[in-house]
Amino acid sequence: MNSLVNKISEFPIFPGVYLMKNEGGKIIYVGKAKNIRARVKQYFGKEALARYQIEFLMKRVTDIDYLITGTEKEALLLENSLIKKHKPRYNIFLKDDKSYVSLKINVGHPFPSLTVTRKIKKDGALYFGPYSSADACRQTTEFIYRYFMLRTCSDHEFSNRSRPCLEYQIKRCSAPCVGYVSKEEYQRQIDQVRLFLEGRNDQLLDELKSKMESASETTDFEEAARLRDLMSHISSTLEKQHVVHHGAREQDIVCLYSEGAKGIVALLHVREGSLVDSRAISMDVLDEPSDVMEAFLKQYYLGDVFIPDEILASPLPEDMGALQEILSEKKEKNISIRSPKKGDKKEMIELACRNAESQFGKWVKKNRETDEILSGVKDVLGMAEIPHRIECYDVSHISGKHATASRVVFVEGKADKNLYRHYKMQAPAEPNDYLMMREVLGRRFKIPLIPPFPPKADLPLAENKGGRGDLDNVLPNLIMMDGGKGQLGVALQVLKELGHEQVPVIGIAKGKRQGARSKSAWSGRAEDEIYIPGRKNPLKLRSGSPELMLLQRIRDEAHRFAIKYHRLLRNKM
Repeated sequence: MNSLVNKISEFPIFPGVYLMKNEGGKIIYVGKAKNIRARVKQYFGKEALARYQIEFLMKRVTDIDYLITGTEKEALLLENSLIKKHKPRYNIFLKDDKSYVSLKINVGHPFPSLTVTRKIKKDGALYFGPYSSADACRQTTEFIYRYFMLRTCSDHEFSNRSRPCLEYQIKRCSAPCVGYVSKEEYQRQIDQVRLFLEGRNDQLLDELKSKMESASETTDFEEAARLRDLMSHISSTLEKQHVVHHGAREQDIVCLYSEGAKGIVALLHVREGSLVDSRAISMDVLDEPSDVMEAFLKQYYLGDVFIPDEILASPLPEDMGALQEILSEKKEKNISIRSPKKGDKKEMIELACRNAESQFGKWVKKNRETDEILSGVKDVLGMAEIPHRIECYDVSHISGKHATASRVVFVEGKADKNLYRHYKMQAPAEPNDYLMMREVLGRRFKIPLIPPFPPKADLPLAENKGGRGDLDNVLPNLIMMDGGKGQLGVALQVLKELGHEQVPVIGIAKGKRQGARSKSAWSGRAEDEIYIPGRKNPLKLRSGSPELMLLQRIRDEAHRFAIKYHRLLRNKM
């Protein structure tokens, strides 16, 4: 520690990034600073080390390097780039890392189409959103296709069509591909869609009402009826939206609520004064709340997401100048990041903070329920420890051809898809499930593995993953085989040969129907049977019990993942 303090005293006072490394020389944390020396010194102050999270991090740091940049803006961009490249263990990563979906209108085409996308590019197109729910986005798209009659075909289909498609016949498209609507009239349809997606529904309703009256006057009663229905559905949509205030057309409200090393960020999207969407994102909290908020804003808005005109944040990071500059350049418009102290916008921040606290409570309750289920699994299987990390294996083939195997991993009762693995069988193609299972388990467990250990409640989420669950080279607390006695026997034999016989193993298989009067026979399903080493008869858990449902979900996921890869290989032939 003293040697690091001495080294830091020689650090420059310029903007840049600092890289904290562990004893193996691996980068475990990256940060940026206006003044590198002053910022890094803060980690060694009494006040910082009094906080458990900082102390926890610094105990693992054995070296610190730095990179100087010309400006703070350059430091921010370099920091973001290095985090993406090295994925440091203790930097903040959003737990909900799925990108938003947005709607895109390719206005560069004479007859634009509407598409769903996860990427926002500088291509001259119009983007609307974001939508945290893909279902909500699809429903919006379906509504627009049905009532605004935009084309749904690709540009290639559009250019090569000689007669209208079925969409025109069912009155869901105006058939611009064959000239049934002029460019000017189609553009008016696009303008109406823009008003709808931008939330300017009052203006849209006025325009539609005027068009409906004109259609009635010219006895075009079919068009008048269509416009009447469209107005009715838009009015219904308006009733469901929560009007919060009249302010910026595009506004995001962000609030962090944390306890200990865990936190929830509530993100509200306001468009034209209406709350259109919300989202809760779990995070590790290894730093001061304002620094965590800064890390969130950088990681989130420097990705492929829609950038609003205004971002209201609580807590507000100390210096948002560099980020505001970068986001303004990205949007090609001035962006504001602030935390109002009064008025409607302060109330919006308070609303976001109430949402964050509420979601944190739900997160705690859900994790408590999961802990109870895992404890129940331990008891019913007669295990010595709670199965924080569970691995399940399955094979898939057709008469030995295109043989594959899968490994799925559940950490704390949740699928960790970063740890999923496919295996392409190397053994000769023959329909032998046992031989295939022996191969895949041998390949998995012959590598050096570290033993699991139970999580600690006060560890950050990065460490609190059931026996170092975020690592690939760790032994599971429980191994599941999709199969019965045969598969279980193979697993036990392989693990014994490789020196891992201490790891609990079970097999889960569909049971045999007992007869016409059995409950399972009447329901059309056989009860699952769980095979446990040393037990003469298979264990049958109560149907619908949380413990059985978890084990079934894991087994079904392994089966799904194996079949998916098998079909992929088969379709390549």
